[in-house]
Amino acid sequence: MKRSILIICTVFFCVTFCVGHVLAQEKWALGCSGAGSGPYVWGAAITKYMNTHQNAVRFSAQASAGYNENVELVSAGRMEVGQQALSGLMDAYNGRMAFKGHPHKRLRLLFPFVLVPYHSVTREASNIKTIHDLKGKKMNIGLPAQITRTENEFFLQAANIKLSEIKMFEMATGQTFRSLQDGVIDATGNFYSSGHGRLLELATNTKIRLLTIPEGVIENLNKIRGHFPLTIPANTYRGQDYTVKTFGLTNVLFARDDLSEELVYEVTKAFWDNFPKLIRNAAFKELRLSHAYSDKVAVPYHPGALRYYKQIHLLK
Repeated sequence: MKRSILIICTVFFCVTFCVGHVLAQEKWALGCSGAGSGPYVWGAAITKYMNTHQNAVRFSAQASAGYNENVELVSAGRMEVGQQALSGLMDAYNGRMAFKGHPHKRLRLLFPFVLVPYHSVTREASNIKTIHDLKGKKMNIGLPAQITRTENEFFLQAANIKLSEIKMFEMATGQTFRSLQDGVIDATGNFYSSGHGRLLELATNTKIRLLTIPEGVIENLNKIRGHFPLTIPANTYRGQDYTVKTFGLTNVLFARDDLSEELVYEVTKAFWDNFPKLIRNAAFKELRLSHAYSDKVAVPYHPGALRYYKQIHLLK
């Protein structure tokens, strides 16, 4: 009888401990972008990955109006972690561009998670063969709250194309695929990983063309935004039997300065200790541990992230 009671008590203790552990687990919303966009797809993948490889925090992907809204939500304490382009995070921290006059000094960098190429996609029927043929055409440059919008404006500036020289459309990324198919727009400029599913699907029923970005334009963008050259391999999409020279940007996760140092350390450690498993996903294949920390970034790292980088000797 005593043995039975002991077993029951032991089981009860274990169940209570486990339930208590689950209930005590922190819940963090991860701000992405609109449903169907590249950032939302990445967010869903990161959420699954992080929830598999650590137990300190339970992540959930959250749709938003875009990277710039993520800045506002995290700054206001309404969301724990957000996605942003590194260039956009530097703008937000320093109060430039979309954040002019409103610096967000409480933002802290955690780590990069994906390096992604710019896709300048056109309908073949629109007869756009170079970026200079975009003049006079119906081009989507993204919603005002999206980092896509900011980077498209810089892209056009670097290409010496004025906004007044295109027929400007403002669409979320998810809308662009159907709009290209139906001829609502002639072209769109977006960031998503090579082999993006929605674009693969579009290419099966609509003839598209990906535009090569001239070297001089890429050099201009590198000077003003820190974007670097990338290529989209030939045959990534149906009908694309040529290598596309383009540029890319670094996407990062960021938080506010008051997010728990211990939890940020645990999350950062889980991300990098297991990242060889993450890069089996083609969306993250360009990522390397050497990208984790840079002393040239004009945004402070979160102390929890720095603690991990010191531990693995990325910095002294």
